[in-house]
Amino acid sequence: MEYPQLLDCPIDQLQRSNTSAGFDIEGLDQDMLWNSYMIAPLLQFRSRLAAHDKARLDASDMLTTVIRGFAGTMSIPASVSPVPHLQSDTPSTLTVISRLSSRRAGTRFNSRGIDDDGFVANFVETETVLWCPPGFSFSYVQIRGSVPVFWEQSPGLLPGQQKIEIARSFEATRHAFEKHFESLELNYGAVHTINLLSEEKTGEAELSARFRRHIADRSKRQQKEDSFSVDHNLSRLTEYDFHAETRGAQGYEASNQIRHIIWNALVGFGYFLSDDSGQSTLVDVDAKREGSTVVLQQEGVFRTNCLDCLDRTNLVQTIISLMALELCLHQYGGRIVPEIQMRHATLWADNGDALSKIYAGTGALKSSFTRHGKMSLAGAIADVRKSATRLYVNNFADKARQNTIDMLLGRLPDQVSVDLYDPVNDIVSAELNRRIDEYTSSK
Repeated sequence: MEYPQLLDCPIDQLQRSNTSAGFDIEGLDQDMLWNSYMIAPLLQFRSRLAAHDKARLDASDMLTTVIRGFAGTMSIPASVSPVPHLQSDTPSTLTVISRLSSRRAGTRFNSRGIDDDGFVANFVETETVLWCPPGFSFSYVQIRGSVPVFWEQSPGLLPGQQKIEIARSFEATRHAFEKHFESLELNYGAVHTINLLSEEKTGEAELSARFRRHIADRSKRQQKEDSFSVDHNLSRLTEYDFHAETRGAQGYEASNQIRHIIWNALVGFGYFLSDDSGQSTLVDVDAKREGSTVVLQQEGVFRTNCLDCLDRTNLVQTIISLMALELCLHQYGGRIVPEIQMRHATLWADNGDALSKIYAGTGALKSSFTRHGKMSLAGAIADVRKSATRLYVNNFADKARQNTIDMLLGRLPDQVSVDLYDPVNDIVSAELNRRIDEYTSSK
């Protein structure tokens, strides 16, 4: 694979500002907020306060925001700094952060596919961050989510009983499918879907066929409206039958073939990079003068899915994350040393286990390969044990877990929200309504 040259990104093309270091609670991402139902009355009360009263309320730490997912950081010794030209005695850090969406939240067999608002089950945004002192920052974002069509799957005590059923026709699904991808493109730019479903299992093959048809339909309509480069097609799809490709003697190591398949798209999307170390010639002089240190922005995202978006998905996302990190360091004169690769693998294995426990009740399968780069006998036995545990959890424990999730999110039919009594606002509002003719006019 050839590594392209690193190019500057003009400051006026930046999609997001990085100048605000403060935290604005009014700008919370509601899709990723898990206690919005619980704090909604406090947020409404806060919105009516004067600026200094808002600051006092924020300082009291009464407003706690909750996300669900994974966050892990590991230090990299200064002696093995990933970027050679940066000299510092402070260790670098490698971080993986995953945020699970609360919109179509639920357990494995209770939450599948898409809803009418375009939200999919088990939607996770994962970011890999590398920070090297004195000021080099790399970030790469990926997403995963259930196949965005209306489908269901019953648990069953045996694998053959877990049948997949597509619940709506192609035409009845199109609106929700469109809303889903329009939202992704608004938030992330171009979206390259990697579908890891099997073509040999009947249910997965039918699901893939419907998914493929929707992608083709959307791409056709997009091409009528505009033209895109091949690597930036807003609805590009790569199908990679993970089970079939890794069945041979190479085993899971064969999954590295996907590097060559998606390489051009990965290069085209780029990654986020900022550098305020003062030791780089890559940062635009005018940008430095304005206080910005952004060199590049990520312009697209890979959306990876298998059936549960857990085991196969996490392994492939680990490969993509490492590819992006390799690309960045190569363009900056560095390289992936074993110490960095080991920490990267450990963080992604922990990430896969955490997300799998939330959705399926056990750690991720194939985590032994993600963690060590090979599948050991102990890892294979652990996967069998996890599969058996999943069957028990999904059949006997998930109903209670689902009920707890629905209660937290305020979705139970008999739930009543709490109203926060605000007498001052009530008095002021009543007086304003009484004297409305004194300060308003109609035309």
